Parts: sequence; C-alpha cells; structure tokens
Amino acid sequence: MNPPTQQRATAQDNDTLTPAVSEHGGTAHPVSATVVLLPLEPEPTSRLRWGTRLLVDEGTRRNARIQVRTRLTVANWTGDVDAAARVAAELAANAAQHGRPFEDERVALRLHLRSESGVLLIEMDDANPDFPDFAVAASGRRGAESGLGFARRQGAQLSWDVSTDPDGAVLGKTVRAVVAAGCEEESA
Repeated sequence: MNPPTQQRATAQDNDTLTPAVSEHGGTAHPVSATVVLLPLEPEPTSRLRWGTRLLVDEGTRRNARIQVRTRLTVANWTGDVDAAARVAAELAANAAQHGRPFEDERVALRLHLRSESGVLLIEMDDANPDFPDFAVAASGRRGAESGLGFARRQGAQLSWDVSTDPDGAVLGKTVRAVVAAGCEEESA
C-alpha cells in the first residue's frame, strides 16, 4: 500500500491558494505551498564598527590578525584584508610589548570601516600614555623589524593620542592606522 502523494497548492490570478488534486482523487493539504529561495545579493558597501579586548600574552599578535581578517572578510571590505590584518597584528604586538595592558591584562582593538569611502581605521589602546620616539618608529627608520614601520610600508597613515575619560583623567594612549581600500605596499 502506497502512501498518498503530496501535492503543492497552485496560485490563482487573485493570489489565493487553491489546493491541487492528488493522484488518488483527494485534495492536498490546503496549507501546502512551494517555497523558492533566492540568493541574497551582498551589499555593495559594508559598514563595520567592531572592537575587542586582547589578552596580552604570546598569542596577542596572532589573535589580532585572525580576528581582524575574519571581520574584514565578513564585511566584504575591498581592500587588502591580509595586509590590514597584519597592520592590526603589529599594532597589537607593539601595545603588548612596548605599552602596558589595562588592569584586566588586556589591550583594546577597534575597527571602523566607512562605507562610503572604504577607508579602514584600526585603533589600538593600551594603558601607557607615553610614546617616546613615535616619529622615528612610524618612519620605519628602526629597520625591517619595526612594527610601525611595517604598517607604514603597507600604506597606513599612523598617529597616536593620549586617551582620557570624560572627566579628563588619563587612561592611556590610542595608536591609529588609517588604511585606504586601494592601498598598495610602498617601496622601501
């Protein structure tokens, strides 16, 4: 004995569903319908505002790189995702090595992606408000091993500022790297 065959409802001109007749003479369930799934088109430009706190340990650089690469890929950023992830990783490693973690033994990483221009802002916060020799470090004159020099060679515009709370108390510093979507690596 064969079970009854399921039939789909058919749409009439007035958009009401009429049950189709099954091969056994009965009618199909009146609520059955055909579902059509269409692929969603990605938004032409994505906007991203994301932040996390990274534990300062031997995995700080790797964790920053992996998390930033994931966020930028999901946001469909049109720039060089790997280069931007490496820039963020260098900022995180510098904050861990030369800065000072906050009381929870972490540093803060934030990404801001402007949808209209595709410009990516990477911000890294640590609890040390000082940044001696920023200009030398950011220029790349400290050699190929310099994290900020690497970021600059990737086309990032670098800056830093002392961060304060709303009452003006010093919290630490914020190092920023601005990366354009179309940046190519600069020659040394």
